[in-house]
Amino acid sequence: MAEVRTLNFDYNIPDLLTDKIEVSDPYQNYNSRGNPTSFGVDLDFHEMHLSKTLKSSEFYLLRGKIEDTLRTWESKYQRHLDKIHKENRAEHVDELNQEAKEAIESLNNILSHTLSVDDTVDWDVIKRKDAFRVKPVKLFNDGNVPVFIKFNSYGRPTEFQKILPPAKPISEKIQFEKVKNEYGFFSRLFLGRKIKKDFDNSVIQSKKREEQAIKQWEKQIAKTGQANVYRERLFNQALAKFDNKKKKFEEEKQRENNALESIKARYIEKDPKAIEEYCDLVLNSSQYPDYFPHNWVLEYREDSRIAVVEYDLPAPDQLPTVEFYKYIKSRDEVSEKALTQAALKKLYDSVIYQICIRTIHELFEADVVNALDAVGFNGLVTNTNLATGIEDTKFIMSIMANKDQFMVFDLARVDPKATFKHMKGVAAFSLVNLTPIPPILQLDKSDKRFISGRNVVGNLDDSVNLAAMHWEDFEHLVRELFEKEFTSNGGEVKVTQASADGGVDAIAFDPDPIRGGKIVIQAKRYTNVVGVAAVRDLYGTVMNEGATKGVLVTTSDYGKDSYEFAKDKPLTLLNGSNLLSLLEKHGHKARINVTEAKKILNAQK
Repeated sequence: MAEVRTLNFDYNIPDLLTDKIEVSDPYQNYNSRGNPTSFGVDLDFHEMHLSKTLKSSEFYLLRGKIEDTLRTWESKYQRHLDKIHKENRAEHVDELNQEAKEAIESLNNILSHTLSVDDTVDWDVIKRKDAFRVKPVKLFNDGNVPVFIKFNSYGRPTEFQKILPPAKPISEKIQFEKVKNEYGFFSRLFLGRKIKKDFDNSVIQSKKREEQAIKQWEKQIAKTGQANVYRERLFNQALAKFDNKKKKFEEEKQRENNALESIKARYIEKDPKAIEEYCDLVLNSSQYPDYFPHNWVLEYREDSRIAVVEYDLPAPDQLPTVEFYKYIKSRDEVSEKALTQAALKKLYDSVIYQICIRTIHELFEADVVNALDAVGFNGLVTNTNLATGIEDTKFIMSIMANKDQFMVFDLARVDPKATFKHMKGVAAFSLVNLTPIPPILQLDKSDKRFISGRNVVGNLDDSVNLAAMHWEDFEHLVRELFEKEFTSNGGEVKVTQASADGGVDAIAFDPDPIRGGKIVIQAKRYTNVVGVAAVRDLYGTVMNEGATKGVLVTTSDYGKDSYEFAKDKPLTLLNGSNLLSLLEKHGHKARINVTEAKKILNAQK
């Protein structure tokens, strides 16, 4: 009898071909007379349309042939992938070039885009119509969503899955004949009483097992009931939370829509604040690329019927800089051709002048109640000063546009820069250099936070311990002191509403065209060292207020971290000694005794 061989061996499939290759089990080949001739194995690579049958008279040589073939296929497949990759890269370059082209075109069409749009506020469109949705995880305090609760697409719990109760145990039916048949013939003949006794015992044991099973079943029923009660409670809690959140959402949405209706009604009546809100809505509806700041401050002056806008313009480095992309096949890389400096300058000038003219057009076109006679536009840019690494903000253009004059222009045919110059706008020769200019018309410096100051400095003498002064008096003292400092060159200082919350305590307006601007002043009547957190807060306030500088004044001192944080920023930290020196400069005296102040302040608590 011929020996039966098990035809198998191990071989390696390259990682690149894993799960892509089919290799048959080895098999024996025979000739026409039925004699074995060779061994074979079939390989298939369907993705590449490759197949091969390998043969060898020596069984174990097949393994090497398989691996050689797979290595060859691996190289071929890698070349195939490289080709696809390069084709994709080349195709990707086409997409990048299309995107680059569209980006430049969109910037060149900033003004023309708005001419095809009705800039009037559509009150129904801007009303909130969104439906309430919530993620199920938000309905559970622990953040764990039970798997047994189902939710609809809005996140509302719709049902919960109950645990099915276990089936009741089936009673055993013990039959006498069955017990009797378990005995032999002679046993049944002579052991009738024994059989009867065994039957009775079986019945008793069966009843005991049944009673035990019933008790266990009843426990399981109770446990299942408790679990379902728990599930129902969780479901009801989640449902109630959903309904509560939805109710608040709908109330908030209704409040917002009612507020819009109120603005609409007051706008029709030409209420000044409503006109201001309306103009803000107009600018908010204006669509620009995502990388534009899209920030502004707007005020309406009822007496002169002028809307004044301070508009944040994009910095030069925020605009796209690539003219086109090119795929270099030999290096398998995508290179980019940047716009020339001349092209960037031309593009930036075009964009900035278009934004200016477009903003004026939008406000005038949307003025359906005829509340505007003119629009003042001040364009400002915030960017990092390459010399200092510090961000600063500069006005680079300013214009006052008269409505009667502006509305006769055919903006589809104008050169925005020429229009700007025609209307006597002020800007540097080259906007891309961000050369600062003085605005023609500035925002009103009045602020609803400002209150009338009161005289505190006049009551000072050597007996007054500034560190123990009432915090509100201290804020007024600082305001008075800085007013003396700034009034000599025409500046102005105003104190804000008392809050004791560490916010803005005073605002200084310095008219100096180089050093001046808006200065935020904070007063900290402290008896402990001022931490870096307060200095960080001041810097954040300076940024939020659009101020040029921040000054922090305290009766104590600052830690090392505070000075380090303020070092490269437009911040000035004045400690107790600096404060006393400033008072003395303006002819006033006082003292600071922190230890004494701590005792006084503690006694007042």
